[in-house]
Amino acid sequence: MIANLDTECKKTSLSHNVSFNLQFLKILNITTKKARNKRKCDKNGLYKKQELIKYLKTELLTSTTHGVPYFVKDNIHYLEKLFWVGSFIICVVLAILLLNLQFLRFIAAPTVMSVEMNYFDWNISYPAITLCPLYKSDVPSFKLNIMKTYNETGLSIEGYLWAISQAALDTLEYMDLSAPDDVVALIHPKEYATTAALLFRKFQNTWLATNTNWSITVDAAMTEMGMCHVINSNVAIYDEPHYLPDFVFSSSWKTATAATHVKKNIELSIFEADFFTEIKNYSNVYKVFIHSPEEVTTSTTSSFGVDVEGIIEFGLSVWSSRISDALRYMPRFLRKCRFSHEPISERYPIYSHSHCMMECRIKLIKKLCGCLPHFYKPLDHERICYISELKCVLKHRREIVTLQISKETLQKFNYDKDLPRISRDSACLSTCDLDLYYKDKEDFEPKKGLNILEIKITSFPKVRVLRDIIFDIYDIVLRSGGVINLCIGSSIISIMEIIIAILKYCVYFLIKILQSMENRVLTMFYKMKK
Repeated sequence: MIANLDTECKKTSLSHNVSFNLQFLKILNITTKKARNKRKCDKNGLYKKQELIKYLKTELLTSTTHGVPYFVKDNIHYLEKLFWVGSFIICVVLAILLLNLQFLRFIAAPTVMSVEMNYFDWNISYPAITLCPLYKSDVPSFKLNIMKTYNETGLSIEGYLWAISQAALDTLEYMDLSAPDDVVALIHPKEYATTAALLFRKFQNTWLATNTNWSITVDAAMTEMGMCHVINSNVAIYDEPHYLPDFVFSSSWKTATAATHVKKNIELSIFEADFFTEIKNYSNVYKVFIHSPEEVTTSTTSSFGVDVEGIIEFGLSVWSSRISDALRYMPRFLRKCRFSHEPISERYPIYSHSHCMMECRIKLIKKLCGCLPHFYKPLDHERICYISELKCVLKHRREIVTLQISKETLQKFNYDKDLPRISRDSACLSTCDLDLYYKDKEDFEPKKGLNILEIKITSFPKVRVLRDIIFDIYDIVLRSGGVINLCIGSSIISIMEIIIAILKYCVYFLIKILQSMENRVLTMFYKMKK
């Protein structure tokens, strides 16, 4: 029995040994197979890398870019290779510097001024004329409002009403900007502009005539000089306050969009150069501003005063500039000017240099005083200044007009970045199609009891300035090709060869990465399945 037990134990031990040996051999076989596969993969990877390096070497050897084949040649010394690599890098840096200088020149000064002399094909704009009388109110209407208010409330509003109707950027020091609270409450600031417009003297048809009896526009517009009459203007209508009796506050302004902007000014050809306007007995004392029909009048626009009896004849010379068709479709940073259909704010649907300067003054006034004077066109969200608040505008008037803030004001506002240090901070571009008018001659003939002003263009311009582009994108491409060919002797085909070689190299690595990611995902999937 004991012998049988020993025999069974030996058989059991032998079977365990055989099973262990089989498992060991199986594990050893799997390990050997994995090692063999790994060596095979390593050999394949090494082989592919060698093939890739060989491919790149072949591409560089056959490259038509000068200096590149020396990088991979086997039969030259490594010092010579180092020399060619350094020389190539220096040439590339030199090419980049030359291209950068050329591009900066293209951005900074791409245009040139030339002249045109085919004046028989031109039309020039007859100028807009702004008439600003010294006393703006219609005397009967002014007295009637004073008496009506006094009878209803027992309050005298003569000084307050006078300040509202006469207030302008250049006359604030002559106004009484202080009024009792009960008087101030009678007219809301939103009504200031329309009140001034209602009191403004109406333009009589007998005041204006032309030698051809052509129809010419006259608008009563609010300007920096208060209410004025503007003749032959395309944009004065946007500054015209009008009365809306159904509203709680009757303040409103003529609004329009760029689509409604219509040119209504008189255009003259060389055969109509003798056209003139005659303004007769407009006022005893008034200022005359001559400007483009697309511009607005500001307090810094050149003007001349009329305060004598007689016949005054003004002859004007015209300086015109236009933009070429090639430059017209270039971006703004190249043409260095703006078209009239490129406004900078919602206040006006068109652009001009004077509109831009006015917008800058408005922003500065709102920053300094927190409100907007009623002689500027307001937007819906802007608060109109009370008459007493115009003292702030008077205090900072010099800074507002020059757009240059003093050190004291900068300190008061903690050197706010929005405050302009110099007038150039406004960055107002000129208009692409521009007409400037200069007084050429002046004749005066005394006539007692008569006040006549004649304005005409003395001579039709025979020369016009044309803003044109020096070189365009095509020239930049050609010059850039010359620089690259000079520095590294490369053409477009040579550059394409290098780009394609780099792209192939990148695509290869991208495929390897994707394959590696795919293998990892599959491995994780099998593990999760098991």
